[in-house]
Amino acid sequence: MTDLIIESTKSTPAVFFNVEKGILRICGKSLPENAVEFYGKVDALLDKFIAEYPKSLLEFTCEFEYVNTSSSKAVYNVLKKAVDKLGNNVSIHWNYEEDDEDMYEQGLDFSDALGVEFNYRLFAA
Repeated sequence: MTDLIIESTKSTPAVFFNVEKGILRICGKSLPENAVEFYGKVDALLDKFIAEYPKSLLEFTCEFEYVNTSSSKAVYNVLKKAVDKLGNNVSIHWNYEEDDEDMYEQGLDFSDALGVEFNYRLFAA
């Protein structure tokens, strides 16, 4: 199984999924034309990771400058799969800019909906 590395663009975030280390990081702006297709790559590799390493730890970091509605739903679905399949073996870091209350609240909403605690950290854009 190979890692997934996607460079950021004006409308898509950078994605780094190191399978061997169990690190998944998504950061940047997320407003792709087709969020299902874009995040489908992450979802597909997550499926393989879970099948091959069902007891492994996964460190999942989200660091968004902006997320549109379709991306938000796609990100939530990937997070939900990770939580549902890996349970306590997934830790979620939700990084947000200091002045970005909307992104912080998005993390709170996801955390509440998933029933898991997120680790919140500030980052500088």
